[in-house]
Amino acid sequence: MPAKAGRILKTVDMKIMLLSILLYAGIINGQDYREVGKRKYVIVDTTGFYLYSYKMLVQGEKIARPETVYFFSVDKESPVLELTMDNLEKAFASNPKFRYSLEASIHGDKQLIAYDKAIKMYKIKYLYSQAIK
Repeated sequence: MPAKAGRILKTVDMKIMLLSILLYAGIINGQDYREVGKRKYVIVDTTGFYLYSYKMLVQGEKIARPETVYFFSVDKESPVLELTMDNLEKAFASNPKFRYSLEASIHGDKQLIAYDKAIKMYKIKYLYSQAIK
């Protein structure tokens, strides 16, 4: 085998190995993710607690449609839970300031993912940051 062919094979092998490492580490296409079971949750934000998104089929009145659903975890090791008021209140039961500010400011689960462009922060992340001061 010519020397040039050997270098090409080594380069291809190195690229495959690097791609495998990136996939395993969860950093491909510029997005970090957390893998739980067969699901790969995209990490949206890690300030205070982890916020994730996941594209899945959601049943509508007539048919299921792909939709981005949001999840959270208290830290990188804790269970991933759907982002709902009930789940947040249970997960942060020991933080009444955060729970009360959620109850006062958020009126429905769909508002939980509201983003404030002026402060470049998710509303729930802002509420959490204020509650831990």
